[in-house]
Amino acid sequence: MRLFTFIAGAVAGYVFGTRQGRESYESMKSKAKQMWEDPQTQQKIHELGEKVKDKAPEVSAAVSSAASKVTEQVKNKVGSQSSESKDIPVEDDVISDPAKDDQIGSDWASEGGTPRPVQ
Repeated sequence: MRLFTFIAGAVAGYVFGTRQGRESYESMKSKAKQMWEDPQTQQKIHELGEKVKDKAPEVSAAVSSAASKVTEQVKNKVGSQSSESKDIPVEDDVISDPAKDDQIGSDWASEGGTPRPVQ
């Protein structure tokens, strides 16, 4: 009996909530459309578009300059790290061979028991 009451209440709440929700949605939709079509709103949107067009070259130059600075910093950082790491030995088999990727698991035990990473 409690389950039936709960289900009946949930259904009634859903039905009434949906109706009220739809009315609220339609009201908000009509108000938003009315505001969007208002001549003052359209004028402000046009003015904002013009400001964006005027500022676009300045923003582009600033972004380009910042990207160049970051690129130089990364190059300097990588260059200084590579000169410091010349004494560190590098193993050639760290990068897996694509030709051998089909054999993953078949011969890993014969290579010292270390499986290749799955890509």
